[in-house]
Amino acid sequence: MTRTILLIDDKEDFLGELEAELKSRLKDEALLLTWVPRKADLPSQRFEQLLNDNDIRLVVTDYDLTEQGQLGFFGATVVDWCQNRGIPVGDFSRGNASSLAQEPNLFELRVPVESNDAAADYVAAVFRGFTAIRQAIDADDTLLSQRSPAAALALMLGAKGLESQFSQYGIRYGGANSSLIDRVSETAPEHLKPAKEKKAALLTYIMGHLLRNAVLRFPGPIMTGEALAAYLAVDRADESKYLPAFASTRYAGPFAELDDYYWTRQVDEVLSSYDNLVPENDEFVSTGAYNRARIEAGLSVKLTLSTVCKRCDGSEGGFLCPFTHRTVCQRPDCSVVSNVWIPAGARLSRFERDFYDEWAPILGM
Repeated sequence: MTRTILLIDDKEDFLGELEAELKSRLKDEALLLTWVPRKADLPSQRFEQLLNDNDIRLVVTDYDLTEQGQLGFFGATVVDWCQNRGIPVGDFSRGNASSLAQEPNLFELRVPVESNDAAADYVAAVFRGFTAIRQAIDADDTLLSQRSPAAALALMLGAKGLESQFSQYGIRYGGANSSLIDRVSETAPEHLKPAKEKKAALLTYIMGHLLRNAVLRFPGPIMTGEALAAYLAVDRADESKYLPAFASTRYAGPFAELDDYYWTRQVDEVLSSYDNLVPENDEFVSTGAYNRARIEAGLSVKLTLSTVCKRCDGSEGGFLCPFTHRTVCQRPDCSVVSNVWIPAGARLSRFERDFYDEWAPILGM
């Protein structure tokens, strides 16, 4: 069967617009299937029928599905159904954005709804990301035999040396999605010989979410363009001056369409090549200041300091707060480390101090 994306919305006009935008992006890469829940529907039965009749690889659903009279039927139910079955699912809310939690869980994808263009770009990129992972697994049986999703991810990305860092992003997956226990059990039939198709689907599901919602979200072994500016302690408005030096460090793996990403170890290699251009007697109070000095010396340019770090006037930097999306430095009045909400492997991520002090007592950070 053809790989299928299921789009669920109770507003036919919006659904039609999103479908049209996706068709223009995906062409023949996927079949698009739409469902407008109606009062006469028995939602769970209809959903099961759609799954049985199609090879659904991604589901996208509105939060409120009551427009057509199906009271009490919400996208959260669809998210639960998908998570129970190990199907990637994205949700959104056009009418009341506050009805969605600000932060999705590890196995939930949050679709932007600023415009149909933005939503379609995101859905297409996510679909291609999961598809690329599944194709890699199908092409290389050794990925199925790796000791952990982190090990399989490192091998797939050609970065075996980063397995330990990727593993620090891992959590108890069963705790994030208890239904995974059932999915794992299904890969071990009576003779304990794993069903390859089910195992490949399950590994794709876990690896895809680990990469998209953890590794790529919290700067560590891979950083965004936003995090690169923080790492260099410079204003991102100067990107045109320094980005060409890092062209060879671009990440091009699954989900690369979602943002500009860079391999941290390769960024460090570029910076290290400029070490001999920095006067030996210069002293730097932070890694960010040293990184800025190296790139300025290597490119013979003067870069603007980050304007978002107010504590040190942008002179130190080096880290990014993944929640406020601002540059921070190691000063205790600027940032704090916490492995509760930021994975241990995200070594370039720190909480902005003010944000942490406000929310830590409430959220147990």
